[in-house]
Amino acid sequence: MPEIAVRTDHRWLIRTLVLIAVLTLYRGLVLGFGHLDLYVDEAQYWTWAKDLDWGYYSKPPVLALLIALTTWVGGNSVFWVKAGALLVYPLSALLIHVLARRLFDARIAFWSAAAFLLLPGVSFSSLIISTDVPFFLFWCLALYAYWRALEADEWRWWLVAGFAGGMGLQTKYTMILFVVCMVLHLATDAGLRRHFRNPRLYTAMAIAAAIFLPNLLWNAAHGWPTLIHTEQISHLETNAGLHWNHLGEFFGSQFAVMGPVFFAAWLWLTFARPTRWWNDPRLRFLALFAIPFLGVICLQALAGRANANWGAMTYASATVFIVAIMAACRPTAQRWIWRCFAGGLVLNAALMPVAYHFDTWTRVAGITLTAHTDPYKRVRGWAEFGRQAQVYMQAHATAIPLADDRATVAELMYYARPEGARTLEWNPAGNVHDQYTLTPTLDDKQGHDFLYFTGDDEIPAAMRRHFATVTPLGAIHVPIHADWALDYRVWLLQGFSGY
Repeated sequence: MPEIAVRTDHRWLIRTLVLIAVLTLYRGLVLGFGHLDLYVDEAQYWTWAKDLDWGYYSKPPVLALLIALTTWVGGNSVFWVKAGALLVYPLSALLIHVLARRLFDARIAFWSAAAFLLLPGVSFSSLIISTDVPFFLFWCLALYAYWRALEADEWRWWLVAGFAGGMGLQTKYTMILFVVCMVLHLATDAGLRRHFRNPRLYTAMAIAAAIFLPNLLWNAAHGWPTLIHTEQISHLETNAGLHWNHLGEFFGSQFAVMGPVFFAAWLWLTFARPTRWWNDPRLRFLALFAIPFLGVICLQALAGRANANWGAMTYASATVFIVAIMAACRPTAQRWIWRCFAGGLVLNAALMPVAYHFDTWTRVAGITLTAHTDPYKRVRGWAEFGRQAQVYMQAHATAIPLADDRATVAELMYYARPEGARTLEWNPAGNVHDQYTLTPTLDDKQGHDFLYFTGDDEIPAAMRRHFATVTPLGAIHVPIHADWALDYRVWLLQGFSGY
């Protein structure tokens, strides 16, 4: 490579690194000085991190491992529970940079990484800890390694692709869609179909399967709980038929996940003139690792329901796709197109501080938040709830904390930190519907006393008969807004006789 080109590449790479550093620092400060509590799912993931296993009721183990690593380094504060997002998203952005540089040039690489980092979905997800955080990393690594493997058919890149695929499956099961995209990509290119006979490809797939095998074995040993959970949250069993309203909700939500300008641009560039990208092997590669993924999730939404973030991996390649096509437009159109891109980038960047400093903006505007106007109401008040719960736990130190739903168990475990015994979930029917009804249970707790936290005003007679005495202790009240509060009753249940 000529020396001038190398220097240019380095300048664009430095710009990417500076952008990553600035955004990570900003997001770290927002997270560090923020006052929002852990969401139910985040608190639950923290409890998983304290009990590492090859699987959990709703997820494979990688997210729990990530939280275990960050909390081992920095402790169990909210910041360190969520720190994995601050650390991992920069790596995903770097992978997008090197992928775009390999496919096109350093300028496209920078703008692709910038577009990715400023996606509203990524901005929001950077302050929470969820499976999308490590999933993006392994999806992007698999994309890059797969392309490099196709270029030279070298063993090392096939092996990296297999590793990334396996770790992706151990993060989120929708990593299997990478195989769907790959098969379509190979099948639609006459020059690449030879890889269907390539032992390196099948070795990579075998490596991915071997990495994923422990989770399969865990699921088999526990009655396939994750498959049951996936069916439940998709509403495939309870909502038979086609649900066009659910499809509309999911599809509309993608304008928020990617940003309205970027998602509209991607739709236009992808479907209005498909020959533009079909005839370019690089653009076809990017398109075929986006369209099938989003298409499958759309079908899932149509058949049942799909959350907005389920299509997120679409945008790993879609951001590069958009930037590359715009850069290739004829000079007479480039000025207008780049203005649109800049407008979309600025809009996405502007949405970030709006979301991050929501309370400040509403306070300055004199807006009184309510349950209907506060999108963060479900992550407020749990720390105070935990402090009040601790008072009861200290007064009844021998009683085992007990709750009647996953949310209360998870928040109690994180914010009240019961000593000597973990919080258990009441489950007389023995139905497994979350991690806390999977293991451990109350089966060996006959004769024990429990400190019961419930959102109900009274304990039903069917529950009372399982205990020798039932004593009301008081209430926990945490006001959030005039029409929203955390309200719990606390009971001492003595002499458990078993289910």
